Order: sequence, then C-alpha cells, then structure tokens
Amino acid sequence: DSGHQHPRVKTGSALAKAGLRKIVLKRLMSSLKRTPTLPPGTKPLDNQVAGHQTADGKIGCLVHEDGTVLKPVQVPPKGQTEVEFYQEVFGEQASTDKVLLQLRELVPKFHGIVHAPKEPDVRFMKLENLLQDMRQPCVLDIKMGRKTYDPFASKEKIAMETAKFPPAKNLGYQISGMLTYSPKTGKFQKFDKYFCKKLNEETIVFEGFGKFFAIDGVLQKEVIKAVIERLEQILEWFHKQRTFNFFASSLLVVFDGDISPSPSSHPNSSLSSSGLDGGNITHNCCNGETDSIIENDFSDLVSSDSVDDKTTNPPDSPHPKVQVRMIDFAHVYHMTEEDENYIFGLKHLIDDFRRLLKS
Repeated sequence: DSGHQHPRVKTGSALAKAGLRKIVLKRLMSSLKRTPTLPPGTKPLDNQVAGHQTADGKIGCLVHEDGTVLKPVQVPPKGQTEVEFYQEVFGEQASTDKVLLQLRELVPKFHGIVHAPKEPDVRFMKLENLLQDMRQPCVLDIKMGRKTYDPFASKEKIAMETAKFPPAKNLGYQISGMLTYSPKTGKFQKFDKYFCKKLNEETIVFEGFGKFFAIDGVLQKEVIKAVIERLEQILEWFHKQRTFNFFASSLLVVFDGDISPSPSSHPNSSLSSSGLDGGNITHNCCNGETDSIIENDFSDLVSSDSVDDKTTNPPDSPHPKVQVRMIDFAHVYHMTEEDENYIFGLKHLIDDFRRLLKS
C-alpha cells in the first residue's frame, strides 16, 4: 500500500448530496430552456389532467381566445398519425362514409392545423373546447384498453406499458388524472397519475370514480346516468365499425361542478371566453397532498337522490352539463377486425359506472 492512494469511496451522505446537486442542476437547466413562442391569443390550459403539459421548455395544450383548444402535434410518427386521423374523420371524403360521420359526434371537432409564429416546426391541432360552457369544469381522463401498446411495440415497450398499471389487464381501462371542484370552498383539487396508479380493482370505482362524481360528498347520479348514456352510444359505434383499432386512446369526461342556478349567483362565476376560472386551478388544486387524498374516507358519500333537490339541483339549473369524447389518437390503425381491446374496457367501464350508480 505504500505510495498508493485508494480512490475515495462516497459515503451514503455524500451520495445523497451528489444526488441532490444533480436534481437542482437539472431543474435549473429546465428553467433556462426556452419555451417556443405561443400563438397569439393563447394561454396554457390550466385544467389539463393528463398528457404533455406546458413546462420545462415544452408546450402543452393551449386555450385560444376564440374558445378552441390548441393541442401540440407530437413528433413523427405519433403526431402525424393523429393529424391524419382527424383529417380523415373531418375531411370531405367522410361525408359519404356513415362510420366516419357517426365518429364525428364522438370526438372533439377538428378545425385544422395552426403554426406557432416564428416556429415553423411547431404545429397545433385546433380542436373543440369541451370546457367552454362549463363554469367550474370537473375533468376525468380514462385511458382505454387492456393493452395500451400498439401491435408493433417491442418486448421492452410491452413490458414497460404493462408495468405502469397491472390492473388494466382485468379492468380494461385506467384513470390517468382527475380534477374535482368544491362549491363550498370554491377550489379545485387535482388527482395526478401517481394517485391514480395507487388505485386497484377493489378501490377504483368508489375511491376513484366515487371521488370524481361527488360534489362536496354528494354523488351526482344524474351526471353518472348521462355519462353512461354517452358511453353506450360509443359502444354501439364500436360494434358497428370495422375501420379503426385504437391503442393508448382515452375518454375525456367533463361535467360542470357549479350547480348554482345562474352565473350571477356564484361568487367566482366571472369566466373568460375559454370557460376557465381565472387561474384558480393552478393555485389551488395542486397541493401535493396525494397521500392524504388516498386516505380520505369515502363511506360518507351520499346520493343526490337522497337529499333536498333545492339544495343540490335547483329547478332552473342547467346541471348536469356533461361532455364525453374519445381523445388521443397517436396510435390508431386501420384494421378490419373488431376493436376487442377497446370494447372490453368500455363494457367494464359502463358496468363499473352502473355499480357506482346503485351505491
């Protein structure tokens, strides 16, 4: 050993400090990334619950002052696949295709492609904003199918997707994110993918959907009925069509969490043309208390059928305002066989909503 120096071995404390420095450096570099210039008259969509969001120099979905949503086109081939899907469904050739005409009613309306100024490579799909007429939108994103990987996925990709949420094999769906609203507090609460991944076959109905469809502890059964009716229409379309198979596609469920009879009666009812509530979501919904959310007791949920209608659903109230659409089409393939993967999940989802409805 004389004259030779052993390399210094990092202790646990040193490793922790090194890891912390790496995290801080990464966050600093992310903050310095230049965000591409946004199209005029747009701002980030505050109540997006899943998918790519505006952060770390990247652009997520935007809301335009004309009331539409701009969704960034992903890199090829995923982005181009989704663009071509919308162009096919809403193109002139679809006017004579009954399957495509019916599909138009099940997806957000497509208004073409928009380019970011001074950013020729940044494109957006201009889509219908399903939240526009909502005063306080509650949002649920459900990824459909037992398999969320496409037919050409590698073994590594299949293993990675399967490991993300193993219960999907039996459920046929998984929750990607939720946003709820409390009229009592006037605040939103976001449930991110980490909360959703902790749900399982036993808890997803009452601790997942039960949380979403409850307003201040009152289960909104009329909303659930409207959602089931819409899902049955989508299922009917799937049984008839032999044009597409959808992988890693989602269902977006939205309803208005403000059940007051008129905008003037609610203290936070001043909305922009986008239907958003002035940034209230950004400041109030993401409190980082995911663990406490999971531990909430859902046994005190009551049905809106069992309480005074004057309190929960005034006679002149527009409630329930409900929207259900298929979204996310980066992995859609032309196939002539029935889309059994999607249908399996849709049937189970309808059954689970009915189970919640009977509770």
